[in-house]
Amino acid sequence: MSPLARPAWLALATFSGALAILVVARWLWAVTLGGPVLYGEGAVAHAALLARDGAEYVVFIAPVFVAANYTPLFFHVASLGDPFVWGRLVSIGCTLGVAAAVAWRARAAGAVVAVAIATSWLALAPVAIWGAAVKPDLLALALTVAAVCAADVRSARGDTRWPLAAGVLIALAVAAKPTAALPALAVGAWLLGTRREAAAAYATGAVVTTALGLMLTPGGLAALRRHVVEHNTLSWDPGQAALLLALAAIVIGVPVAGAIALRTRRSAVMAYVVGSLGIVALGGREGATINYLLDLSAASALALASVASRLAGSALGPALAAAQLVAGIVLLDPLGAAPGRTGTGAWGDPSRLAVIRTLPEGPILSEDSGLLVAQGREPTVDDLFLWSRLAERGAVDRGPLLQVIASGAFVRVVSEVDLAQLERSPGFERQRWPDWLAGAVLQRYVLERREGTLHIYQPR
Repeated sequence: MSPLARPAWLALATFSGALAILVVARWLWAVTLGGPVLYGEGAVAHAALLARDGAEYVVFIAPVFVAANYTPLFFHVASLGDPFVWGRLVSIGCTLGVAAAVAWRARAAGAVVAVAIATSWLALAPVAIWGAAVKPDLLALALTVAAVCAADVRSARGDTRWPLAAGVLIALAVAAKPTAALPALAVGAWLLGTRREAAAAYATGAVVTTALGLMLTPGGLAALRRHVVEHNTLSWDPGQAALLLALAAIVIGVPVAGAIALRTRRSAVMAYVVGSLGIVALGGREGATINYLLDLSAASALALASVASRLAGSALGPALAAAQLVAGIVLLDPLGAAPGRTGTGAWGDPSRLAVIRTLPEGPILSEDSGLLVAQGREPTVDDLFLWSRLAERGAVDRGPLLQVIASGAFVRVVSEVDLAQLERSPGFERQRWPDWLAGAVLQRYVLERREGTLHIYQPR
């Protein structure tokens, strides 16, 4: 063992532990807001409220557009309370659960190393930014990690309880977010190649759970096809996938490279690493962002935790991990230290909620529907980005919404960009407000005022 190893691991545990405390404190602060911090949370919260009546997949008459573009498990879990409070707490609990699984897997190396690896994962920029999101990602992540750990248990010959449980858990993960199907297939393939009996139990648990889930899904297969398949049929750009891969190298490259370089034994965890690489490849899809790195970060952390005893004797690992955390802080500001930052993973200005309260009664077209949902107001379009992308290629009829805009029926239109200066705006804003939509608003509405990041338009 290097004489510097123990001090290095202690220093990393102190540094990453302090960062993790700040991250969790920020998550808890987000709970107190009772509103959105990330784009897209509004659509999920709206679907959760509809799920109380089994209406998340109901066909609404245009111009009403309900995205609900995920499988339904998180909608129903978040519907048990205020989605912006209870749903956020569920995500936080799931994220902390994954960190606990990482620490438990690394326990053989001692408490300091286990805490250092687990808190280093918590403090990674993608985890810090998304760990409290009112989105299905973290529930799916926790269920996937639980399934992988269950599949990795080496039980007595003929004992299939653990792989059966893994199949149930991975099916629930897919019921929270469809991308979990890639790790599900990877783990299944690994079991098939190593333990046929376990693979059969895993498949049985997954198939039975999926069948029961379909029976309980409002609208069944037709609803899932419309919302989960058709609403997610967006263009895939290899350039965007390459950019996400480059970002991954900067913010989670150390654990990924470590997991591969150390050649951890063939296991469900390494199958998970392979499956999560497939999820990163899907990140070339329009609208994808750093949440597509969550599975790869968790799989890599689990893989490193599996060989923590080998890592414990070196000071290089802790040094690289600390450098990784610093790179993420500099590039993505996961602690929100730079007010006004926009772009990948930036949280919205919390003052937006107070601004929305000042708007008159009546229908409002808001770029971030979460601002309306948090006030108990029903959004006409709960995911403007998704509606715009689908309308752009003719998958939804843009006519009804444009007619409502032209009639001046919206008492206000709220955007987070000056629609008259759209050409100077970031690409994601132009995806939410294509020229024909922004032009329709400017023809009938005039800028009333700008407050913080919000631009508020009133009828002419």
